[in-house]
Order: sequence, then structure tokens, then C-alpha cells
Amino acid sequence: MIILWGLLLGLPVLAFGGACIYSTDKTSCFIEWFKSSRGVALALTVTAWFWTAYECDTIGIDVFDMLLKRFPLQLWIMAGVLSWLTYIWMPANLPVRALTGILMLIPAELFKATRPVLPDGGFAAVHILVVTAYIGAVIGMYGMFYPWRLEKGMRLLQDRPVLLRVFGALCVGWGAAIVAAGFMV
Repeated sequence: MIILWGLLLGLPVLAFGGACIYSTDKTSCFIEWFKSSRGVALALTVTAWFWTAYECDTIGIDVFDMLLKRFPLQLWIMAGVLSWLTYIWMPANLPVRALTGILMLIPAELFKATRPVLPDGGFAAVHILVVTAYIGAVIGMYGMFYPWRLEKGMRLLQDRPVLLRVFGALCVGWGAAIVAAGFMV
């Protein structure tokens, strides 16, 4: 399972970093397409809401259960309705907002896999996955409330190809470390 998480988290970072290094123009076009794509917004929004419903269903907090499980399919119906309402009422910055929402959900599932293999002391390769999840969660929390600032930050990188390549190199390094950590555990 750790290998799967290493690949799921590492390969997108590695691929994006490689694209930033080798083709700044195409990467800029991809970023602009991503920010304005209604299809991507819908797919990520539906994924985020249904994943949230799953987490609410399995978390086991009495208050949540009391409010959200009054009848059997309530959570899943709410996820469908909220997906649609979010899509039609919040179109501005929605792909970035939905992606950052997913970044906040990753640690809950990842930590189920990493907890049994964490060492009692010292540093291990699994810590790279844990740190990645925390970084993603922090970016997710910021991006949920200020997606336009993340877009502005990417725009600043896009306007400076050298900085975009440096950012790409950092992403390649971190993505390779994540993939390697997944295989080392």
C-alpha cells in the first residue's frame, strides 16, 4: 500500500516538475487550461465531495453520525447535491479550490497506511510521505480560502521561465524522493 501512495503522490509532482523544466510554454498553457477548465472543475469537485462523504461516514464521531446519518443514503445524497451546487454557484477558481480540497483529504487515508510502519525513533523513508501529506494539507487549507493567490503565485512563476525551471527542478527532486520512499518502506 505504501508503494501505491508513493506513486500516487510522487508521479504527478515528478511529471509536473519535468514539464516545468523542459517545456515552460506548454506548461504555462496547461496551467491556464487547468485553471479555466469546467470539466476538470466538475471532476475534482465531485471527487472532493464524495471523498468528504466517505470520511464523514467512516470517521466515527458521534456528533457527525447523529447529524449526518439520519437515514442510510443521506451522506451520499448530500455529496451529490453539494457537488452540483458548488459547480454552479462557485465557478471562479473552482479547479484550484477542488484540488486543494483533495490535498486536505489525503492525510486521513495516507496515515492509515503509514502509521504501522513508522519507526519508534529516528528518521525513515516513510517520513517523506508523511511530510508530503502535511505540506499538501497546509497548501490545501490555504488554497481552499485563497485559490486566487495560488493562481497568482503560479502566474509569477510562469512569467519568469528561469524561476519556473527552478521550481520544476525542486518538484522533480521532491517527486523522485516520494516515489523512492514508497519503494523503500
